[in-house]
Amino acid sequence: MDELLASGPGNPETLGWSYFIRGFLAVLQGDWTAARPALEQAMRASREAGQPIQLANSLSMASIAANMAGDRESALRLLADADVLAAELDDIPTRVSVLQARSLNALFEGDFETLKLVATEGARLSRQVGDLYALHMMNLNLGGAALLSGDAGESRERYTEALRIAYQIDDRIGQFYLLAALAFHATVDGRAKTAAQLLGASETIRIGAGATVMPVMNPVITQAEESAIATLGKARFDVEFSAGMRLSRDSAVAIALGEAGQATSAARDDAETGLLAKREVDVARLVAEGLSNKQIGVRLFISERTVDSHIRNILNKLGFNSRTQIAAWMAANQSP
Repeated sequence: MDELLASGPGNPETLGWSYFIRGFLAVLQGDWTAARPALEQAMRASREAGQPIQLANSLSMASIAANMAGDRESALRLLADADVLAAELDDIPTRVSVLQARSLNALFEGDFETLKLVATEGARLSRQVGDLYALHMMNLNLGGAALLSGDAGESRERYTEALRIAYQIDDRIGQFYLLAALAFHATVDGRAKTAAQLLGASETIRIGAGATVMPVMNPVITQAEESAIATLGKARFDVEFSAGMRLSRDSAVAIALGEAGQATSAARDDAETGLLAKREVDVARLVAEGLSNKQIGVRLFISERTVDSHIRNILNKLGFNSRTQIAAWMAANQSP
């Protein structure tokens, strides 16, 4: 996205969406420093191009970014502007976008009643238009509202539905948060070992997605970890946490959903092993075949610079320092 946006002004009618996507990706990764300037550019481009739907969505996302950055004054101002604009538009996805921003704002204010009302309406509209991403985010919000209100059963049900959807659409950020949230519920249910493994699996996904923990989720994750350690002891917790980090996403989700018996019992996961993204697996496979970065770029139709970035990510995720180690790892994971 950065290379594309730096290449020129582009089409005025789509420039706003381009900056919006860049800001949205930064929000997902918890990078408020990168998110806010991109979203400001999105708002400016949307206004200049006369694109009210683009503008309303950018205002909503900018409000979320401002809240996460601790700038409450800007967050409230942006949310108010988004609300007014969305009310003038006959566009359900835009309305859902504003409801998501209002949900997070209510969470920051500790107004759980408003959070529940807003997220319930957002879930209803998301189901109406078949927006699975928005639906699982609204369920994540509702799970948090129920948890903070003391309704553990409702919270678990909402988190479970959200995880099923996040797994279906392969939303890695959603999986990261929801595995951690269900780890908390595992500690409540007295399943400390499961909680430690889910926290480990969640951490692997977080690292793979390059994300940081949103402040609103920190207490849930911290409490789950502290509860599990109190039950297991630090040494045992570390063992189970490490085991969780080695789980594939399939296995981790199955455990979180209580479907571990349906997960594969094979000792070796597929080549991705829950650690690498699909494109990184493609690159790793070609590294194992002995191809240079230039040759890999030609094979995958990506730049040599992008190949280099993928290889650095692979080395970081696997804790390696050479292409030879990547090749050996691929050979071990692809053997029968």
